[in-house]
This record gives sequence, structure tokens and C-alpha cells, in this order.
Amino acid sequence: MKEHGTGVPSIGAERPGVPPSISRHRKLVSCVALAVAGASLLAAHEVSAAPVNQAENKAAGGDPSVADLKAQVERLTRELEASKQREQELINQGAAEAPLDTPAAASAVPGGAAPGNAVAAAEPEVKAEEVKEEEPKNLAEVTVTSRRKEEKLQEVPIPVAVISGEQMKRDNIVSVADFARRVPNLGVTSTNARQTSIALRGLGKNSGNESMESSVGVMIDNVWQSWVGSTWTNYADIDHVEVLRGPQGTLQGKNSNLGLVNVVSQAPSFKSSYYADGFAGNRNSLQGKFGATGTILPGLLAYRASGYIDRRDGWVENLDVAITNGKLQETNALGGRLQFLLTPSDELSARLIVDRSSSTQSMSVNPNLDDPATFADGTARPITYSSRLGRDWFDIFKRSGQPVTIIGDPRKVAQDNKQVSRADGEGVSAEINWDVLGHRFTSVSAYRDSLFEPHHDGDRSVADIMRIGGVTVKNEQWSQEFRIASKEPGPIDYQAGLFTMRSTADTFSQNHYGDDAGAFYASNAQYGRLNSSAIGRQMMQASLREVFDTAALNPATDSYAGYGQLNWHITDAATLTLGLRNTFEQRSNSGNHRSYGGADLAALASSIGASAQNLTDAQAIRNGRITPNWTADRQGFDQNSQNWLVNPSYKITKDVMAYFSVAGGQKSGAAQFNSNTGAVENVDPEDVMDYELGIKSSWLDRKLVVNLNLYQTDVNGFQSQLVLPDEARPGQFRTTLGNIEGIQLRGIELETSWDVARGLNLFLNGSYNHAVYTDFKNAPCPPEANKPVCDQTGLTLPNAPAFTANFGFDYRVPLGFGVGDDYGLQWHAFLVDSFKSQANYNASLSASGKQPAYHVTDGGIGLGTKDGKYNLDLVGRNIFDTLYLTNVGNWSSTGASSATYGEARYYGVHFRARF
Repeated sequence: MKEHGTGVPSIGAERPGVPPSISRHRKLVSCVALAVAGASLLAAHEVSAAPVNQAENKAAGGDPSVADLKAQVERLTRELEASKQREQELINQGAAEAPLDTPAAASAVPGGAAPGNAVAAAEPEVKAEEVKEEEPKNLAEVTVTSRRKEEKLQEVPIPVAVISGEQMKRDNIVSVADFARRVPNLGVTSTNARQTSIALRGLGKNSGNESMESSVGVMIDNVWQSWVGSTWTNYADIDHVEVLRGPQGTLQGKNSNLGLVNVVSQAPSFKSSYYADGFAGNRNSLQGKFGATGTILPGLLAYRASGYIDRRDGWVENLDVAITNGKLQETNALGGRLQFLLTPSDELSARLIVDRSSSTQSMSVNPNLDDPATFADGTARPITYSSRLGRDWFDIFKRSGQPVTIIGDPRKVAQDNKQVSRADGEGVSAEINWDVLGHRFTSVSAYRDSLFEPHHDGDRSVADIMRIGGVTVKNEQWSQEFRIASKEPGPIDYQAGLFTMRSTADTFSQNHYGDDAGAFYASNAQYGRLNSSAIGRQMMQASLREVFDTAALNPATDSYAGYGQLNWHITDAATLTLGLRNTFEQRSNSGNHRSYGGADLAALASSIGASAQNLTDAQAIRNGRITPNWTADRQGFDQNSQNWLVNPSYKITKDVMAYFSVAGGQKSGAAQFNSNTGAVENVDPEDVMDYELGIKSSWLDRKLVVNLNLYQTDVNGFQSQLVLPDEARPGQFRTTLGNIEGIQLRGIELETSWDVARGLNLFLNGSYNHAVYTDFKNAPCPPEANKPVCDQTGLTLPNAPAFTANFGFDYRVPLGFGVGDDYGLQWHAFLVDSFKSQANYNASLSASGKQPAYHVTDGGIGLGTKDGKYNLDLVGRNIFDTLYLTNVGNWSSTGASSATYGEARYYGVHFRARF
């Protein structure tokens, strides 16, 4: 995101940061160029008006002849070429950066049809006041690339929210979860890589199923992320983040039905620069970021390298006395990105990006939230998670003073298995841009590989019930996109493209049962009989000890699409945008289920003299946890889906624009199986119809920006994870992918920014969202209903607070001393408050998932130089240590409801430097 002026320096003026020798050469070039142009025009004039007798004219002392003028033009041209050659020699000697009129500066940086990116990447040394570009911008000056070209935010006729790179650095915004605290109507849950999900306007939050794609897409440097888990990373060295609401498939790389998060990283530059960013604070927080960019081959090849490290203790205390090595939910991540920019000519450029990230964390330590003793009607529950752990089998822990588990404390757990989980990601992309024939031709090729390897304590207690639980995911994607975009001004400009992607996921889930599993999973009757004798207890322990229950699924998608979008400028004020996309997909899946290990119960019963009832009970316990083995051959289907857009806009004045859009989106179905039986359970497509009506306006000489947007989104067949009764295990539930028949979102969104005075900016962004089920008669009931199916038509969606807002200020005040106005010192302060009204964060709308309204406040105060090169701040995140839910699971007869909470408070000293 960049702020642009006219970009045209005065002729002959010295450019800042350029040595005087080069500046004098540039002045000579400018003067010679003017002389050549003037002489050429004069020669042309004389050709048409020359006297018939040229000899007489010359003899009379008149104007020179055409031949004389041509000779003068040739001489001046030779001088111009000689001057350019001398300047190039100086550049090659390292005496200066490439000037703006060299191929290095004129070439475009890959980044979509946004030639402005190229100018920024190759710009000359900037003045001190130009460095202030790092300060947060007024929205009227913000530039975005939401529509694959560089435009002022206020001229884009769709609702777009922007987080600037400077704001990300200042506020230490590093994750998708942080994005949600800066953008209204954006919700993010990120327990771990596989359980990361993104929602807009209360919808789209899905995770834990690789057979489908999210309805809210993520693009990083023009590369679509097919698996939402690949967003589990730190976002460092970012230019800006754009959050686009509404269907985006007619232009972006994939058919994202509800919106798009577009992340744009900093591009390589031929101007050398470096930065370092460090943070140290409580919870042993230690963060470091660095970046460097500059020239490798003058005018031809530039680089950019960046990296980060992020370490921080957790905030959840583990009360298992055997584990003393720190709190859980810690952060331990590192990564980096290396880029190269090649500019062989004015018309051709290429950008190569290689990145790698890795994290190891004790994730999924979600505290137990609730385990009620009765159903909603007051009926006592016959067996619960708490009553199972209350059996005398587990008294050994109680006698030692060790709690078996903790329920209801958001900052405490008792777990015996503290292994770390691993999340890695790496990728490479190459973007080529070629400007020719009045168009820009773009190719984007990419490969990405992501891995999530969990090691959870599946029973969330200190008992040896489940030693390993979780789903390992290896996701790979290959994509290729070709685009053409018009560049010549005219009544119509357009973009079109072809897109193909192959995405595969290898998933492997496993449950490894321990010594206490039999005593925990036995029914009350089974436990009573087996626990009454030593032999029975031995059979009960053997029923599940060392049993492995595993399942593998391998979904794959081949996607092919063609799309196009045009802007018809009917008048200077009126524009009509039309878009269309067709996507053909081949979706398939294969899988298997295997159970193995454990003792031969019949042989054991015979050897120890167990009764027939003992053997029957032990076998029943085992069969209650495992299902018959099955293998499913690859199955699937082919499907077409369409996206379209009609988007008129009108500039009422130069600072006020009104727009309307109606868009249709469709997402292909999903190929999957019943996890218990292997039966095919394919999912139907998802259809969206979206209406947006908005106004973007600037007032008070563009110091005040007010943007307002009204929307209605109707969704049929929304693909969602559904919690259903487990037909193989009475009283328990299973999770499967299915369709919700009807959903409607209606609301209003407001974005404001006001530069009240020099150095003081106030902002308020908010939304009202009415998100309801319009047809969900066969909804899975919350567990307290004690029945399988409920009608939730008319109820508010989970994860959809009615009101959201973020507001605050940014204040910068000169200290009144220093060397000049540009290099003096200033103090600065900022405060950002994120508010969400009450909502239910349980997918089945259980009473356990209710979260009251809350605020999360971030802020900082510090000292820095006016040119933005050095800053030292004391900053705090979640200053008041607010406890708030982002997701709540269901409780059942074998588990309490578990909760995912937002990040706890941390604070420290933040230092930033740019060179």
C-alpha cells in the first residue's frame, strides 16, 4: 500500500540522494533533450514554410536552412547519447542508483496489473519527509490492489478494509487472529493449523475437514491458499492486508463465495535499505524481525530477504505435578522469505519468492469449560465425563492430591501428556509480467507444501486414557494462472485469465489408548461388574490398553477456470463493472480405517480364568471405541460452478462515490465418506447471492473519510461441519461435513478516519450484522436438548455477534528540538479497542458456548525520529487481560465441552529501526 504524488520531478532539478556529478549529467541530459525537441519542431516548421530560394535567404542573413537544422539535430542527438553512455558507466561503477528513466525503474514489479508497484520498487533515494510514508495513511490516500490493479481505496466500488504495513509493525500484528481485532465483521479461530478458520459477517468459520475449501479465501502475493491451515504463520515484512467482503471469484484466483483476505508482501527494491524490529517483554516474550533489500546487478536484478523469530511462554497452567516445564499454549515460531526481482527490459519483469515457516507448540490444550450434571429439562445425565473420572479406579490421583482434571478454569488444565505439535509450511512462486501491445500479460506459477503433526492429550486429564490423539495433515498444491489486462486508457478496461490448480491432502488420524482407557470408557454396568474382582479389573485394563484406532483420507481436487471482468466508463462519473467466471472441478477422495494392537482378550481370559461375563464386558468396551475396518476406493464427481458480478458506480463529486453490486457465487460440493462405515457421504454445492449498496466519501479537504455499506447475503446449501449422533456409539456424537439449507446475512458496515489536527488521527469502524438460519429444520441439537434433531430456523448463527467495532487514535507530537524539522524527535501514542457484542461460539448453539460482550484493548506510547527511522515504544496487547472465547466444543458422555480462548495479555518494549 503506497501513497503516490505526481511522480514527476522538475526538469533539471537535483534528485535527493543523488551525487552532484550524476545530477549535473542529468541536467545536461534534460537540456540536450529540450534542445533536440525544440530543434526538431523548428525544422518541421521550416520545412513547411521555407522560402523557394534558400540560397537568397541565407545570403540575406535569414534563418538557417533545413539542412543546417538537421545537422544541428544530429549533433545534439550524438551529445545526448554520449551523456547517457557516461551516466551508465557511472552507474555500473556503483556511483549511483538507476534513474527513473532506465529499464530498472520503468519495469513493473510482479504484483498483478499494478505498475505502481514497480515504481515503488525501483524508486531513487527519498527525502526525509518522504520516509514519513511509513506513518499510517488517511484512507483518502490509501492505495490497494484489490482488483488486480493499483487504485485508490476510495475509488474501488466494493467494501474493502485495509491494514497497513506500518500499522502491522506498530501494533505488532503478526497472525490472522490479529487481523480480526482490526477489521469489523471478521472472525478468526486459530487453535492450531488444522483448526484455523476465517469467517466474514459471521459465516465461513469451518475447519478440520480437508474435503472442502473455506468460503472465505486467502491470497498471499497472488497465490491462492487451498488449505486454510497454510495461513498458520507469522506475517512479517508485509506491505498491507486487504479484507474484501462479498463474492470475489470473477477476478481473483479462486471462487471465494463470502470474501477474501489478500496479503501483499513488500517487494524487492533497487534502492538499498534494511530494517530491524525487536520486542522483549513479559511471559519471556522475545520477537525479532529483519529485512534487507537492494541491488545485485544494477538495473537488472534486485533482492529482498526477511525473517522472523517469535517466542513467548503460554498462559495456561498445567497442574500435573510431573510436568514443570512452563505453561501451555506457548508460541515458538520462526520463518523467512527470500525474493528476487529481475527486470531485463522496460516491458518485462519477473519476481521469484521462496518462503519457509515452522512452529512447535503445545497446542490444543483447550481448557475444559463445562460438564453439566443435567439436561436442559432438568433430567439427570446417567453418565458424564466427570462421573467417569470420579470412579474409584482414579482414586490413586486423588490420594496424592493430584486433580484428575480441571473444569471451568480458563487458565488451568491437568494433563499428563505435554508433547509439542508441529506446523510447517514452505512454498515457491514465480510471477512474470510482460507489457506489450497495450496490455499486460501475467503468469503466476506456484507450489506450496504444508504439514501439521499434532500430539494432543486426547482425554484432557492426568489419567492414562488416550496417549495420542489428532489428525496429521500433509497438504500440497500446484497452481498456474495466466492473465491479460488492458493498459491503454479508454471507455473500457478489462482483465481476463485462465487458472488451474491441483490440491491434495493426506490425512491420518490416530487414537492410541492407555492403561486407564477401559475403566474410563466402560458403561456404569460394565464398570460395576469388572471392578468387583481382581481378574475383572485386569480384563477391564486390557480391553483398550495399547489399542490403535486409525483412519486415512486422501481428498484431491483438480480445478480449471476461466474468468473475466471489465469496467465500462460510460461517462467520466459513471462506471459499470461486469464479471463472469466458470470453474470446472474434479473432486475425489479415498480412504481406509484400521484398528489394531491390544491383547487377545479371549486368550487372556482363558489364561487368567476370567468368566464369560468378564470377557463379554471387555470385548464390549473395545467394540464401543473402534469400528470395523474398511477401505474405500477413490470416488468423486465432476462439477461446474459459476460466479458473476454486476457492479455500477457513480462519482457524485470527486470525493463522493456511490455504488451498488449484485453478485452470484457457487462452490463445488465435496467428496467424503462416513468415518464409521466408509459409506459415501458426498456434499452438495454451495450457492451465494450477494447485494451491496454503499457510499465512499471524503470531507473537510479529505481529512475526514466516511464509508458506509449495506449488504444482504443469501446462502443456500452452506457447507459446514455438522455434529451428529454417532449411530455406532449410542450417546456419543460424530462430526461430518454437510449442508445447511438456508442462511441470510443482513447488515451495515461503517468505516471512518479523521485527521483532526496535524499528528492526530481518530478512527471508528463498526458493523451491525443480523445473521440467521432461514432454513435449518434438520439441525443437530445442542447436547443439553438430549435429542438428535432440532429446528434452528430463525436462530442467530454461531460466531456472529450483532455488533462489532474497533476504534481508537494515533497521536504524534514533535518534541520541539532536534536537527531540522525532518530529523527531530517526536513522541507518539496509539490506542485500539476491539469490541464484540454477545454471541454463541458453539456450532450447535449450546448454552455452554455463550460469550458476553467484551472489549480487547491494545496500546502503546513511545519516542521516535520524525523521519520514521527509529522508534522505541512501550506496547501492550490485551492490556486489561480480557478473557474471551473464540470457539467452544460440545460436551458428551465422554468429554466436557472445551474452549478456545483469545491471546492473554502481554506487554514489553518494542524497538524498530530502518537504514
